[in-house]
Amino acid sequence: MSKARDIADLLDANGDVVAGALDNVAAFPTGWSSALDGSDMVFIYNSVEVFKLTTAGAVIATDDITAFGTP
Repeated sequence: MSKARDIADLLDANGDVVAGALDNVAAFPTGWSSALDGSDMVFIYNSVEVFKLTTAGAVIATDDITAFGTP
């Protein structure tokens, strides 16, 4: 199949991505998922919440965070 044909299979008549066409695309690596806690984003590894990104930009982690540089 050509790349143009592959792209055509992913889009509907409005140009929107057809979610069902992405069944072979993993959003997260194995063991990882995410959810919302109110408006905050929570990241989960093997059913355990490991960190949260708040709407204020704070990162809350269950273990240490090592960081270098600025955002």
